[in-house]
Amino acid sequence: MRRTAPAVGALALAVTLGLTGCFGNPLEQLTDNLVEGGIENLIEDQTGVDIDVDGGGCASLHSSWPSDVPTPDGTVLFSAGVDGNFTATFEISGADVVDRLRSDLEGSGYALSQEADYGGLLNYLYENDTNTVTVVYIAGEDGNSDSLQYSIVPKEQQ
Repeated sequence: MRRTAPAVGALALAVTLGLTGCFGNPLEQLTDNLVEGGIENLIEDQTGVDIDVDGGGCASLHSSWPSDVPTPDGTVLFSAGVDGNFTATFEISGADVVDRLRSDLEGSGYALSQEADYGGLLNYLYENDTNTVTVVYIAGEDGNSDSLQYSIVPKEQQ
């Protein structure tokens, strides 16, 4: 009987999380976590590099994401960090989010070193003394949301 209470509590937690909108089917979430954990373990075993991958639409920025690098307003769809390098994919509400991020980067001491416009895809490269930051904006089409790919590479690794 004592084992029933924790099981009921765990089931209640899974149902609650499943209803929040951030988590889908609890079994699907468990499977996603197992896949992410398996991928992380496989990469770490093969390369010896510590990696952390989050994904599935309710991700968060990597726990070691540099606090001095501004982040855009939006929903984190994917985030990964490997050996001081970071990348994240955000769902954003439009190009104005990119404009604010660019302004925030410049206000934080990053200088624009390259930019390219490929129609629905904009690419910006910013640098300071320690990092190179790449911002790639992709305009959503046919009802799809806009997205932003954001990467940070320490200069010491370039």
